[in-house]
Amino acid sequence: MKRLIFLIVLSILTVNSFSQTQDFKLSKADYLQKSKNQKTVGWVLLAGGTTMAVVGVIVGNNSSLFDNNNSDFETGAFLLVGGLITDLVSIPFFISSSSNARKAATISVQIQKIYLPQNNMILTKAHPTITLKIGL
Repeated sequence: MKRLIFLIVLSILTVNSFSQTQDFKLSKADYLQKSKNQKTVGWVLLAGGTTMAVVGVIVGNNSSLFDNNNSDFETGAFLLVGGLITDLVSIPFFISSSSNARKAATISVQIQKIYLPQNNMILTKAHPTITLKIGL
């Protein structure tokens, strides 16, 4: 019984500790920074993967297939496969980078006039607004 109560209390505490309490919104600068970071990660993965693949081909070519000890050929094959996988992993980073760059391009801060009626007159007041463009 004590164990059951302990598990219930523990589960309640963990549910409350992982819940989100803030309303988190990204601005244009946040989207641009996120896009830049993702593009950098994509280029690093692509360059590293291509380098690994080229080194794997060179190591694999320099080894002889007819030796009893094929460790250089296997090393080259592993480097080639690892490089190709790393190149493929870089693709989602480039895709999400362009998606975040498009989101940043559609969000802008502008000053818009708001018309307010007051004492038989219409006054204009300027307010900063966040504008979201939706391309159709």
